[in-house]
Order: sequence, then C-alpha cells, then structure tokens
Amino acid sequence: MKKTNFLFSICLIFSSLWLISSAQAQETVYDWADFGVSFAIPNTHKIKKNTATSFESGDNLTWLEMYPYKDASATAKGMITAVAEEETGLSILDEGSYKSGGYDGYWITCEMSSHPEWQFWYIGFIDPDSDTNFYAKIWFKKNSAVAKSIANKMSYSFKKK
Repeated sequence: MKKTNFLFSICLIFSSLWLISSAQAQETVYDWADFGVSFAIPNTHKIKKNTATSFESGDNLTWLEMYPYKDASATAKGMITAVAEEETGLSILDEGSYKSGGYDGYWITCEMSSHPEWQFWYIGFIDPDSDTNFYAKIWFKKNSAVAKSIANKMSYSFKKK
C-alpha cells in the first residue's frame, strides 16, 4: 500500500509540473506597432504597460520589459553595455551575439543584488533598416529550468514586421 501511495504521489507531482509547463507554453503574439516588431509572451503574463515608450508584462516565473533606443549609430553591444552601466548592483555572468527575426543583437546574462532570486537577459535589437532600435530585459526565476526555457523562447520570438 505504501508503494502505491508513493507512486501515486510521484505521478501527481509530475502531472502538476506538466500542467504548469503546458499553461506557460501557451502564448500570445503582440505587435508593438510603434516600432514594427512582434513578439510572443506566455498567456499567463499580465500586461502592466503597453505604450509608445515601453512594454511590460509578467507572471511568477518570467517578466518582460521593452524600451526603444533611437540611435542610428548604436551597435547592439554598445547599446546593452550603456544600459547595463546605468544599473546598480549588477553582475554580468555571460554575454554574446544574437540574431533572430531580422535583428542583429547582443545579449548579457545578469544578476542584481536587489533581486537575488532572479536572473535576466538584456538583449539589444538593432534594425539594420531603421534608426529605431530597442532593447528587452527578460527576467526569469533563478534555478528554474522551466522559467529559463520560457524566457529563451520569448527571446527568440522577436520579429520585424
């Protein structure tokens, strides 16, 4: 009987994790018309701000912030470096080039002392055909493979319209 209860408990845990993962996997595609970009966020995100100057949405696993960066001479790395230098208590963990959806970009993985349970990516998006670029800050729960996977999927959903 104990073995049956144990197996039932394990099955219940895995079923719950699958349901949470499945709910997070459902997404909504948004068009940020002011900047000619579309992107996907999980259906579980609550939209906090959607204006011509910023977009913010999030849930308990991931969070997205997006901002325009109007500078025709900007490089993705230069933009992200400048934005990151404005933060206090920021630790850069990793960095690299980014290319997706018609954008050239650069990303850095960061942690902040003010939010020890989270990590985030700054991603700079350069539109080679425009002087309007933008950057995203995608937060994900530290040590959560599900959160990091969702954040990664969001990061590759940005596409030029």
